[in-house]
Amino acid sequence: MSPQSTSPVAATQVELTPIALGNLTGVFIMAGATSSLFGPLLLTFSHHFSVSLATSGEALSVYFVGALVGVLPGWWGLKRTTGRRVLTTSLLIVATGTLSSGLANNWSVFLSSLFLLGLGFGSLDMTLNVLLSRTALEGRAHRLSFTNAGYGLGAVICPLVILLARPQNYPGIFIGLATLALVLCTFNRGVYAPPLRVAGPGHGGASRPQRWSILVSFIGAYVFYVALETAASGWMSSQLQRGGYSTSLGSIITAAFWVGMTLGRSLGGPLHRLFNDRRLVLGGLTVAILLDLSATSNHVALVSYPVLGFVLASVFPMGLVWYTRLLPHDSDGVIIILFAMMAGGVLGPGTVSVLVSHLGVHVIPWTFASFALIDLAIFTSILRFRPVEGH
Repeated sequence: MSPQSTSPVAATQVELTPIALGNLTGVFIMAGATSSLFGPLLLTFSHHFSVSLATSGEALSVYFVGALVGVLPGWWGLKRTTGRRVLTTSLLIVATGTLSSGLANNWSVFLSSLFLLGLGFGSLDMTLNVLLSRTALEGRAHRLSFTNAGYGLGAVICPLVILLARPQNYPGIFIGLATLALVLCTFNRGVYAPPLRVAGPGHGGASRPQRWSILVSFIGAYVFYVALETAASGWMSSQLQRGGYSTSLGSIITAAFWVGMTLGRSLGGPLHRLFNDRRLVLGGLTVAILLDLSATSNHVALVSYPVLGFVLASVFPMGLVWYTRLLPHDSDGVIIILFAMMAGGVLGPGTVSVLVSHLGVHVIPWTFASFALIDLAIFTSILRFRPVEGH
């Protein structure tokens, strides 16, 4: 593909050198590590800042509020400047947020720092997925699955690092992540991602009502998917700890959840060839409901939560493939989905936090199952749409 191509699709297609693709995977690893910090550390935050467990859960909500807001400047940047600049700026914000979080000794200052970290993460997460969804159609499912597997790998590594470094030493982990973000800034040279503004207003032949019907359905589906993933990864450790298991075991099960997620996404390409995007999304959510219900037993949860990570792994990347197949030239739609889905990061952990404060930890797996059921219903409703042919 020549960068000088004049067609709208070619003009906005992203090209990545092998080093750049590897670096994007590294950024996903760092993002996964950052997001997985909170679950195993909620009790530590509670003790360190002298707040209740339910209050410490606000850390997750504030982080994802920042992520929701952070998508907006990232979106603005992608439409007006290169993807490489947006990536670098987002990484610098993440570095600042993690460093200030690690140094904070006051709960309000800590939450403010997490909000800043969320801003960078929201822009970063949206940018990474938009760039990958704009790469060549051939191999797109593999690239989305493979790089998103890096997110799971980071989320595996971080709970294990917490276990080895001891939870009370979490400031050092935050500072280490800030350093990693700065290092990753230096490897973005191989990203060719022109501004989205050259794409024009077309939506590949879709009428406005048709396009918005598809888009709104995917927005709802992704909000509840993110609610499920963030609530599960953030609260499963607390459920097990309050159920009598050690903090170390809670961290190990959280890591095992992300091991399952990593394995599932690493197999995304072969699985897509066997089952297609729709079957992977709908089948994964169906099995997820059963696993969440089985996790009402703390003993069974030791197995069902790691398996949950595996079956959820394909939902996120294959959902994006499904959307781009229905509306192949709607670049703005992907950004809108990735922006709106951040609301799930507030909805999921926030809902669990409120329910735990009123009903106790036994409500946690039931809440997960409810999110999965709603998400399955929304994705199933999308089966009524057919791909829109481009002009």
